[in-house]
Amino acid sequence: MKCNNFYYVSIDIQKSEVFSCGGKFSEFINFISIKPENILLMKGNFYEGHWNNKIGLDYADKNNINDLISDDVYNYGDFVWVDYEDKDAIDNILPIELAELLYISHMKMPLNTPFFKTLNNNYIYLAHDDNYWTKIYMKNIYDYKKVIEGKILKELKGRKREVLPIPEHIINLIFDGACEGILIDFESTYYISGSTGVNIYKMGKYRDYDQIHDVFERKKDCRNLITLEYRNKKWKIYDQWK
Repeated sequence: MKCNNFYYVSIDIQKSEVFSCGGKFSEFINFISIKPENILLMKGNFYEGHWNNKIGLDYADKNNINDLISDDVYNYGDFVWVDYEDKDAIDNILPIELAELLYISHMKMPLNTPFFKTLNNNYIYLAHDDNYWTKIYMKNIYDYKKVIEGKILKELKGRKREVLPIPEHIINLIFDGACEGILIDFESTYYISGSTGVNIYKMGKYRDYDQIHDVFERKKDCRNLITLEYRNKKWKIYDQWK
């Protein structure tokens, strides 16, 4: 199963952390409520980036951030960035903050906190091969509900001209499930007699694509799932989560 065919999400609210497979950078940016105005790149071959001599890293600001968003970040391999509030932030970053940013870029986890006073960042985004695996630290972890909803709407739209937003109580149920680890199986999406639906499985917490794939192959025939269905402009769930 390819990453494009499924969406695995594991959320740790206490750590403000989201781990996913199958979620793209462009989708994250499109769906979150607070868009980054400036991005400091710790890893990523963005050739249109601006160079900051003081800290030795590229950055994107209002002049070229849209070029970064539309770039093929899959070809970067490792892709790590942090947003920052204004142009003076990276010039005034403290040495200890820079050291901790380089640590999280290398170790894929914060030494202390993923949020820095000088940068006033909302996110730290760590990814490999774009949607192969992604770990995101979010100041408002609950805003990831919009990413989950946006991803589902995008994948399930299919031949429909319009799909209405998913009701809050359904997104809350899916988000709560993601706190235990879920996989949305877009490969099994169906379009039958005006209905569109997809299965969502409880998986548990994993951090490895191959392991996620293997566990799903063992679990996909079980009944520990919900089916999310859109029919006659209404969303319904058929809940068998245990």
